[in-house]
Amino acid sequence: MKKRVLNLLLALLLVSASVGCAQNPQETASADSQTTISADNAPVEDIVIEPEETGPKDDLPEKDFNGAEFSILTTSWYNAKTYIYADELNGEVINDALYNQRATVEDRFNVNILCTANDDYPVVGTTVHNLVLSGDDAYDIAFNHDNESMGNTMRGDFYNLRDFELLNFDKPWWKGTSEVFTVQGKLFATATPLTTSGIYMNCSLSINKNLAEDLQLGVPYEAVRNGEWYLDDMISMATAATMDTNGDGKMTTADRWGFLSSNYGMVMLQSDMGAGILDKDEAGNLCFSNNLDRIVSVMEKFDVLTEYAQICTGSDHNVGMFSEGLGLFLLSENRNLYESMRDSDVSYGILPCPKFDEAQENYASGGYAIYWGVILTAAPNEEVISYCVEAMSCYNYNEVVPKVWEAVLGSKLSDSADDTDMFNIIRDIQYVDLGYAFQGEGTSIASLVFLKANTTADQTVSYISKQTKAINKVLDKLNNTFSEMGN
Repeated sequence: MKKRVLNLLLALLLVSASVGCAQNPQETASADSQTTISADNAPVEDIVIEPEETGPKDDLPEKDFNGAEFSILTTSWYNAKTYIYADELNGEVINDALYNQRATVEDRFNVNILCTANDDYPVVGTTVHNLVLSGDDAYDIAFNHDNESMGNTMRGDFYNLRDFELLNFDKPWWKGTSEVFTVQGKLFATATPLTTSGIYMNCSLSINKNLAEDLQLGVPYEAVRNGEWYLDDMISMATAATMDTNGDGKMTTADRWGFLSSNYGMVMLQSDMGAGILDKDEAGNLCFSNNLDRIVSVMEKFDVLTEYAQICTGSDHNVGMFSEGLGLFLLSENRNLYESMRDSDVSYGILPCPKFDEAQENYASGGYAIYWGVILTAAPNEEVISYCVEAMSCYNYNEVVPKVWEAVLGSKLSDSADDTDMFNIIRDIQYVDLGYAFQGEGTSIASLVFLKANTTADQTVSYISKQTKAINKVLDKLNNTFSEMGN
């Protein structure tokens, strides 16, 4: 741990000595370099340049944990480890930002942060449960597939994070998903800036700037800032952009559409419109949403939107069409933009999803994530866990999350004041929909979560009524389980 500090001091001394002898600037080591030459001309290992402190602080007091371990168990599935941990510096921006986060926290509190990722997600889920059954405290937190993590939650394998005295839930990195996932005042699994998965898997609305300009539609940045960006506005723009480009009288994937997404994207758009399937009552219990009128109204608008939309069944959200300039709007997970738009000539910006109408107070930005929880047997390590989780989340919120968004946008946030404003709005409104989070607990929930894929507006009431009894039975079981946990 202290090796980094000693190496850094040695490197700085050597650089200082060399500056006096340098004949021109090219002979002087750059102050921003991540590798400095040591006395034997070998690169000094793990030089970390800490960023200037910006944004909200974690407000943690100083502490020396004498090399105590904070151990993360994750899965080999979907490169999950890369969302939370970097083994070494490799020149890749996000990797190095995560590495610097870990190195900073390790040196600050004299801890050793470890991460193991050897198995697929079902194995990790079973491992977590077996650790609890055997009383094994080998790992502190588990970062795993969403359904597996929720399964571990319902089996009682995670500790209630709301009982951790040092975690400050007023901080912005605890907003969104952590609030949504709190049931009966208890929080067992969540998705926060402790990892970057929630940013990559968040569903943002992209707009083709060139196409919007060509069609004289403009990009509604100012409307967003004024809180006046509505679903009807998006539908109107999508209508104007839709075009049978080859003139064959039928719309196909070779034509231009106003809106591109997938069934998964429509799940989050429905939730963003305030029409999610699950809610919580005054006591914090899970309940079926009683906002049926709102759900039907949203579905009616969706029926109009889909006349000008190409909706796929897969998880790529039609990003390929967007990269070819065949869509004005794209509602997609950010990871698709990062993976597919690098070689595209399309100039695009990011927007929050619109509000449903003037009565909706705030924008919302739903998405997906890989969840994490503190393994029950690790509870005695509460202080180390709290310090690491809080400090890592704070660092990521201020330093890593902006870099992820720059990777998604393909440009520096500083290159566009408008995109910076949109980033600042979206960062604090990201969440995972409650119904989506619990869909693995009952097929009746899943059928209504994917409502747009399963029915139309005129059939919504009858479709929901057929599922109500089964959903309430599942929710009773879940609420009873929550009432027994964390006591």
